[in-house]
Amino acid sequence: MQAGLKKNSVQETLLIPLRARAEFSRRHPELFFDPDALRLARKLGLGPSGHGASGYSGLLYAVRQDALIASARRYLELRPEATVVNLGCGLDTSFSGADNGSCRWVSLDLPEVIDFRRGLLAPREREEYLACDALDLSWLDRVDGSKGLFVIAGGVFYYFRPERIRALLCALAEHFPGGGICFDCEGAIAAAVSSALVYRSGNTGAPMYFSVRNAERLFRPWSARFGEIRTINRLPEKYARRGALPARLRLPLSLFMRCGALKFVEIGFAA
Repeated sequence: MQAGLKKNSVQETLLIPLRARAEFSRRHPELFFDPDALRLARKLGLGPSGHGASGYSGLLYAVRQDALIASARRYLELRPEATVVNLGCGLDTSFSGADNGSCRWVSLDLPEVIDFRRGLLAPREREEYLACDALDLSWLDRVDGSKGLFVIAGGVFYYFRPERIRALLCALAEHFPGGGICFDCEGAIAAAVSSALVYRSGNTGAPMYFSVRNAERLFRPWSARFGEIRTINRLPEKYARRGALPARLRLPLSLFMRCGALKFVEIGFAA
């Protein structure tokens, strides 16, 4: 357990994707290469986890980072000087992949996580670290959305009850017309399995509450300010093509995404 992070907590889980992305980068640099993750993993002494970091879990976290970066890039094509908020950033390193040279980036997480992150990775030019609870809506008044605002949230919403997520999404849509958000989520069965895996890993303080079966049906009634609700449930082509990865890695994740066990939801906010 690293100093500064609470044992048996959601914060503790941030080391899992970092280790996985670093190991997957070492094993499959032609598909996914995250030099910041490699550097941070070396600093923290994180070797292979013994839980398949170079295999299925590595692929899972690589796909997650790529999908969120792609979503942010799509928004920045329309509003190149917008602010992107990485909600619950942990030790995520997406800014270097999404940066268009003119956007602003806010990495937001709990104070102890931001302190831990700052000791390992200094903010880049045009990046701000914001120490705040993502569900404490006061942070909405602390970011500049005047040129557009887009939120990415990877591995975050699983741990919160639906009513709290609803409050956040509705507030975002009200505060930032023309903005949007992209986040990952799982179906109910997959979320239950993931929660059990986290519990068996020894972390008993991070239960998962949130799952999504049909994004349009769930989110549409939440706010009249929601525009397009898009579900992304296909493995990116570079991973899906035959021969890119062993079938034992590629096929299960492709199947899980197609059947809705894992998906990315993108919600645009009405202007």
